[in-house]
Amino acid sequence: MRHLCIALVVALTLGGCANHAPPNLTPQGTAAFYGTQVIKNLDRFRDVVIDGNKSTPALFSTATTRKVVDFHTAAIKTVHVSPGGWKAGVQAGLQQVNLSLEPEERQVLMPYIQLLNSVLNMVGQS
Repeated sequence: MRHLCIALVVALTLGGCANHAPPNLTPQGTAAFYGTQVIKNLDRFRDVVIDGNKSTPALFSTATTRKVVDFHTAAIKTVHVSPGGWKAGVQAGLQQVNLSLEPEERQVLMPYIQLLNSVLNMVGQS
């Protein structure tokens, strides 16, 4: 039940974050807008895992937390370095993290991974 409540809160938070860019933005501004939306949601994903690692008992191992933090760091760099083509790289990195998780941790994180994928799919960037 606790995980369901957490997933609901995250869904409501993430769902409202991938809005359409304001129509008066330049193409560079639009790319920056979507990049910022994704970065905020990547931060939330990382924060959920870090907080889960700090809880007692820990929901996520230190190794899993490290994988997610490393993914987060690489994804943020990717968004900054290639503002016009980061989506596929971030999705591929998220998929790699997902596949590297222990089954128990994957089960707990799956709602968050699905939500992050939804946000990535909703942004207006290809």
